[in-house]
Amino acid sequence: MSFPNLFIYGAGGFGKEIRDIATRANRQNRCWREIFFIDDFAPPGTLLGDTQAFPFTTALENFGAADMEVVIALGEPAHRETLHTKLAQCGVRLARVIDPSAVVSPYASLGDGVILTAFCIVAADAKVGNNVAVNVQAIIGHDVVVGDHSVISSMVNLGGGTRVGSATYIGMGSQVKEQLCIGDRSIVGMGSVVHHDLGDDLIALGNPARAMRKNETRRVFSKS
Repeated sequence: MSFPNLFIYGAGGFGKEIRDIATRANRQNRCWREIFFIDDFAPPGTLLGDTQAFPFTTALENFGAADMEVVIALGEPAHRETLHTKLAQCGVRLARVIDPSAVVSPYASLGDGVILTAFCIVAADAKVGNNVAVNVQAIIGHDVVVGDHSVISSMVNLGGGTRVGSATYIGMGSQVKEQLCIGDRSIVGMGSVVHHDLGDDLIALGNPARAMRKNETRRVFSKS
């Protein structure tokens, strides 16, 4: 059987974590021939640890779309969405990367390009959209829907029936009450407790979480 190569798009901290997950998963159930990084700023063939990195254009020329699966290793939902569009235009498939310790209900639905890190739970009838990243020990409750390109951070708990929009970021340790809706392109700050619905394009934080301002820049992480 011929296996594709896995390319991790992004060679920063999250990319290194995904390399570890993919390596563990590949040992348990072979999915990929080799694992590489995509780093558009690195010279072709650069070694990051023991893993080669290539710019995307070089990887596409050398390996071809048919021999590639790509997972996006970025924590910014807007950047995840941008790269997803780029990959789709080039005919490159997205890979699901799921840690062997993750618990996924057989009645749950996972989109293409989903990342599930260590000790995540995805409960019955939950729907996790395309290109969603779920970090360590996060809980996706029953009947939850998470929209495309969203990021669910470590130790988040999404209560049953919650709806999370597309390209939304839920910060580390946040709790979301059952049956609530959080809109598209919104940010819930670290440690927040969400008791009420939140609309689109908002930045909210606190306990109870309150909308502080509009998410005009669509950036979660800032150096300022």
